[in-house]
Amino acid sequence: MKKLSLSLIAAAMMTSAAVADISIKNVGGEAKLFYGTNDANDGDFFNKGQSYGNAAVNLNGASSVGSCATCTTLNWGLTGVSTMGLEHTLVGSTWINHTLDDAIWINLAFHPLDGISNTTLVLGRQALDTPMVFTEKWNIAKNTYDAAVAVNNDIVDTTLVGAWVGRSNVKGGSATPSGLPATVNATAGFSDNSFNTFLTNEGAYAFGAVTKAIPMVTAQAWYYIAPKLANVAWGQADTNFMGFTLGGQYVYTDPQAAGSKTGSGYAAKIGYNYEGLGLSAAYSDMDKDLMTAANLGGLQSKLYTEAWWNYGQVSQKDTTAFNVSATYDVPEIASLGLYYTNADHNTDPDMTEIAVTAGHDFDNLNITAAYVNTDIDGQKDATNDIQVYATYKF
Repeated sequence: MKKLSLSLIAAAMMTSAAVADISIKNVGGEAKLFYGTNDANDGDFFNKGQSYGNAAVNLNGASSVGSCATCTTLNWGLTGVSTMGLEHTLVGSTWINHTLDDAIWINLAFHPLDGISNTTLVLGRQALDTPMVFTEKWNIAKNTYDAAVAVNNDIVDTTLVGAWVGRSNVKGGSATPSGLPATVNATAGFSDNSFNTFLTNEGAYAFGAVTKAIPMVTAQAWYYIAPKLANVAWGQADTNFMGFTLGGQYVYTDPQAAGSKTGSGYAAKIGYNYEGLGLSAAYSDMDKDLMTAANLGGLQSKLYTEAWWNYGQVSQKDTTAFNVSATYDVPEIASLGLYYTNADHNTDPDMTEIAVTAGHDFDNLNITAAYVNTDIDGQKDATNDIQVYATYKF
């Protein structure tokens, strides 16, 4: 899909260039420096072997052909990562797995076609945001997909989506950087820009509808087909009134392997926001036959109960979980967050996580610090992580 998409873009651009000017616009990006350290396995904070760090630069832009409202547009993005030599003195591992060598890859290269009966067609490498296939933004670099996506808005207050996903740069497996939780492996394969077959040799299909036709309610329904592997459905409804938020989620999985069973799970959330203060409480229950409620192309889930740091816990089968969160913006000082998550597994060890965050914007520079305490049953001691995130937007 990658070569096909890029060749389609190039052909369209060259054909159009014969009769119109090509303009480059909206060029920008961000530079990041992330650092973390923990005391896992009786280790010491700030010891090289207990620490992980990375630097990265993301550059994005758009090139348009012609001046019409429905002209051809090429959106593009590049990501580069480096250890900046940190591995020699400060860290023993990286946020993403690039074998300590500097690396650069194309993270976005897509070609929107607009103006066809309120339909937009996007071809090529892109970020996705659906309940079961989405781009995760927690890491210093994000995962993307080679896909074809059609979005239609002919129905009032309703968006229809159809997509085919052919590849992604998420390998998973045993390439987890040693400084990160055991479940965090969503970025393996970034170093060589290795985009691999997504779920099956045929890729996977997604169909969705998001509507605001019901006053004060946003409802969505999604259905995913991974041929000969599984069918997955997701339903969700959220409302917001007088500062209160309410939400409900339902996930259904139907594995195609002989003798397998269908499974399901649900989550509910209530929240309140007032003058910079945000409070929420959520509960989820995944049954014993559920495949997973996590991102089919990564680690996180869209469940209301998702942990701040230890992804893959609340979305497992045979698991009940709850999350309580509080955020508060102190004007001109800091944005504060407190998050508590408990995942109760029927067979696996239970997990409790407490995360505390504080961040501040210095014009275009954001500095955020986090402390995470992870307690997993059966382990001798809880693990504590200290992390610092620096992001400069330009």
